[in-house]
Amino acid sequence: MTAAMTLNPIKKNINMFELELRLDSLYEALNNNSAIHLSFVNPFDTAMLAAFIKKNRLPKELISSDDNVASYLDTIDFYRLVWNEPRSNKQWAVGRTYCPLIELSSPAQTDIATTTISNILERRCGEDAYSVTDVIGELIDNVWSHGKALGYVVAQVTGNEIRFAVADIGNGFKKVLNDAGIKEIYSDLDAINWSIQKGHTSKGCEDEWAQFLPSDSCYNPFSRGVPLKDDENHHEGLGLYKLVDLVQKTKGNLSILSGNGLKSINAEGVSDTKLKNRWQGVVIYCKLSIQNIKDQLHESSGSDIDAILKEILG
Repeated sequence: MTAAMTLNPIKKNINMFELELRLDSLYEALNNNSAIHLSFVNPFDTAMLAAFIKKNRLPKELISSDDNVASYLDTIDFYRLVWNEPRSNKQWAVGRTYCPLIELSSPAQTDIATTTISNILERRCGEDAYSVTDVIGELIDNVWSHGKALGYVVAQVTGNEIRFAVADIGNGFKKVLNDAGIKEIYSDLDAINWSIQKGHTSKGCEDEWAQFLPSDSCYNPFSRGVPLKDDENHHEGLGLYKLVDLVQKTKGNLSILSGNGLKSINAEGVSDTKLKNRWQGVVIYCKLSIQNIKDQLHESSGSDIDAILKEILG
């Protein structure tokens, strides 16, 4: 075993240098049995590490951490889900200050993740937060329905911020769009940029005559040759547009990684980066100000009332 590589803390945004270090350390662990030491983790690290370690069956012996990090990972079920180790710590604040690591292994699990994060937001932003939770629920559903692969979601409240991440090791945006017949998708960044546009969804390219058949159904009532789909996504499937819109309106931070493409969106603007390493699948990391969400909900409520009065009064 070679010397451990330490992952330095990310205090603010995910940046290219820090992300490259993370990917380097993961592939070093996979290819050369290099150890990884965790001195700090956030939802981005947790979801990405869980997906990579579980997919590639990395042994626990390769991963070390500071005591406080180990305690945190135990509490959020990281060890239980990744290495089937029983949890030692109690989970006192699920749905209040955090959503533990949840494996997106079925539509039921995506609903649990969505409900848990929704509870966090409603506790802090009020019942009107449903418009925000719908956006997050759609994101989680899309990762499951499009990736159909090993994926995780986790969320954490820190001060006045909520941070959440969704990561999978699946097809990635580019393959999904290429398979759906979307034209002019030549790179991973092309795929990310296409996916965040309003109204863009690979679901629109499915056979309109396809009949829904649940994935756990043991009987097919349709005639031979009838196209089938097992998409149990409960949301509209409008891609990432609404999440990007939410981030921009609330001055949040969003990082989208797929393949070797990284798109970053924050109050300062938008940037596209081509990484030297590739991530097989998708990682989405979002940081939102709870106060800015409240302010946006208040403004939206006032705008809705004005629109209704205008329509009634003419």
